[in-house]
Amino acid sequence: MCSSSATSGAERHVFSLSQGLKRRGHQVQVLTPGPGWLPDILAQEGIPVHCSYMKGSGWWRTMGYLVREVRRNKIDVVHTHLTRSAYIGHALGLLTNVPIVTSVHIANNDQIYKRLARRSNKLVAVSDFVRGMLHGRGIPERFIETVYNGTDFGDFEASHPEGVKDELGIPRHRRLVGLVGKVCRDKGQLELISAMRSVHQDHPDAHLVFVGKVEEEFRPEIDQAITAAGLEDRVTMTGVRHDIPRMLDAFTLSTLPSHMETFGVAAIEAMARGKAVVATRVGALPEVVRHQQTGLLVDLRPAEIAEAVSYLLSNNDEREQMGRMGRHIVQQKFTLQEMSARFETVYQRAVRS
Repeated sequence: MCSSSATSGAERHVFSLSQGLKRRGHQVQVLTPGPGWLPDILAQEGIPVHCSYMKGSGWWRTMGYLVREVRRNKIDVVHTHLTRSAYIGHALGLLTNVPIVTSVHIANNDQIYKRLARRSNKLVAVSDFVRGMLHGRGIPERFIETVYNGTDFGDFEASHPEGVKDELGIPRHRRLVGLVGKVCRDKGQLELISAMRSVHQDHPDAHLVFVGKVEEEFRPEIDQAITAAGLEDRVTMTGVRHDIPRMLDAFTLSTLPSHMETFGVAAIEAMARGKAVVATRVGALPEVVRHQQTGLLVDLRPAEIAEAVSYLLSNNDEREQMGRMGRHIVQQKFTLQEMSARFETVYQRAVRS
């Protein structure tokens, strides 16, 4: 159950996990609040999906549907994603005694997560950073599991950077410094633009590419920052793309200068494509990006970001070695198969306890 049908991190996670569990032989069905990306793509993959509004009077219809489904189909476990579905899952567990597994994707102070820590329920943190946050709020360790997100980006065939550059109207000789994620204040695009003023002095062939939806209220600010930095012809914003592996293949290196990350899916996706990552030393990013092995960790300061980006642009062999190491670590630790197997273990513990 996911209380959003959009196309952000939690929804993509639900889709990937549903696919992985289905491949492992489980019967999976998904509940979402209404039309959108998630139910559409689940239906395309042949995964049963039901849409039910979860606000206002829709809450009661959703609860009635869930109680009937749990009892009729002898559902073994219900897995909730995002806060509204956590509330619904809590009530469902009280009514039916079905174990509730709740993924905690973001830093959240809501009391529902503490209420869910009872009986055979499990809280699943996307990182040890989130696990520590939950424990620090009084939730006993026995109710918390850590399961890292996974990616299948390592399974895609390699593509040629020239095709992406031609499509985006970027000269082929330029080297792309990329950032995949929503274009908003918290993802660090402003700091990266400021850093690129310095980077461009040493590497005039460097070109920024932002892949992701631009928050409309943020657009005037980022446009002004680009103009102030004199980078009008050195920054490309692609908007939403559905060919992220292809975009990553065109990057020389990837960045994630976030203000906070409870995991950092964009980092493992870049690593899966063999790209070194410059990331800020915040939240769970040090669990994902290994400093001087798969990339460079920096403080959220333009000067440090610029130094790291320039260093990797200047040292091709070291950058490529970091990319190879990152790909190896993803294959060992951050695949969809590993994620699905870990969740299977969590479900078994919830059902048996």
